[in-house]
Amino acid sequence: MLAQQEEVDLARCRRLIERQIDFGSPEGWTTGDFDRLSADILSRTGVCLSVTTLKRVWGKVKYDSSPTLTTLNALVQFIGYANWYDFQQPTSGENTGSRSLVTPAPLGSARRMRQFVPMPYLVFTGIVVTLVGVLFVFLNTRQPVSLSPRDFSFSSQPVTRGIPNTIVFTYDATASPTDSVFIQQSWDPKRRQLVSRNNHQHTSVYYDPGFFRAKLVIGQQIVREHHLLIPSEGWHVSVFRDPVPVSFPASQLVSNGILHLPVKAIKEHNIPMQPEAPIVRYRNIRAMPGLRTDNFVLETRLKSDFAQGSSVCQQALIMIHGKEDMFFIPLSAKGCVSTLNLYAGGNEVKGTQTDLSAFGTTMQEWVDVRCEVADHQVTIWINGREAYRAKRQGVPTDIVGITFQFEGTGSVDYCRFAQSNGKIIFADNFD
Repeated sequence: MLAQQEEVDLARCRRLIERQIDFGSPEGWTTGDFDRLSADILSRTGVCLSVTTLKRVWGKVKYDSSPTLTTLNALVQFIGYANWYDFQQPTSGENTGSRSLVTPAPLGSARRMRQFVPMPYLVFTGIVVTLVGVLFVFLNTRQPVSLSPRDFSFSSQPVTRGIPNTIVFTYDATASPTDSVFIQQSWDPKRRQLVSRNNHQHTSVYYDPGFFRAKLVIGQQIVREHHLLIPSEGWHVSVFRDPVPVSFPASQLVSNGILHLPVKAIKEHNIPMQPEAPIVRYRNIRAMPGLRTDNFVLETRLKSDFAQGSSVCQQALIMIHGKEDMFFIPLSAKGCVSTLNLYAGGNEVKGTQTDLSAFGTTMQEWVDVRCEVADHQVTIWINGREAYRAKRQGVPTDIVGITFQFEGTGSVDYCRFAQSNGKIIFADNFD
């Protein structure tokens, strides 16, 4: 356990972080807020603190041990201190709690002291300070050395099929001028691991299927990257947990032509439904030759199966995975559409700034969704009515799968991908 003064210091550290990130009162922080904080800390300090670790620091998760020094150092470095020891030192600009305050000398004494400072000493001190300042500006304005990708190599190979899967990364970073060599598993900077520039292999476990862009990073420069597709081998059903999701066999969850994870099955894995409902995901990730983000039709039917407590909004999300792009089609109860965010064809629409009431519906009943991209237009229909239309932006890319995400849990009746000419590329009726 932390000593009393260290508890005071940690509380002060939390307040300073809360003030800086401005997420509102920490009592209302969600897992998403802690996830954003984790990403911000990694971006600024290079240290990855998991969501679980941050929740322990903020008292959201009961934990009897003290935070490690690595955790404490990362937290205070995020707000501008060198390390935890530096943060603990009393300063004139902060309330240091029970620490003793140094009483300044009377003004008259200070004047008498200045009368005895030799002029040559003052001149010499001024010159030194100026030179140090110039050197500081020079060191902090130098352009970083641009590294050539030809001097590095980077590849990967899975050890098996399905999920989970260990990926063996083979790399050559011996030309790196720094020890700051990282392998980043995906677009997410939280999935970045420090590796030795003198070694040549690193392994990472992927617990979710998906399409990733692995990167070899030297300092802050990406020198090599490549695509990495980890297929789901059918439907992959899981409840989100950090760092390892809880998986369920999809074959046991299909009944009467419906894919559905029952609340009972979730509770049997000791996952509480309250006060914060779990996030349930049904994923199907695979190569879909001939299906691209500028020429496809998605037709599906889904509904929410949980509306208790904090899940009154019954939010659901359809994610269409592209190699270089994503579609996010949100749904919710009618009264919650302000919380929705739509991303389709390179267009981002926020529910707090745009009327997305067409995406609000009776979620406990079946909802028919159709998304079509053709002739540079994106059109989405909800229950047969046009809900959104816009011009497609960006460069088209291959589609590699779909995810259904539910707050609590939900059901999918069918899922079908086709080209705009009607040619079926993928279909599952759960027969």
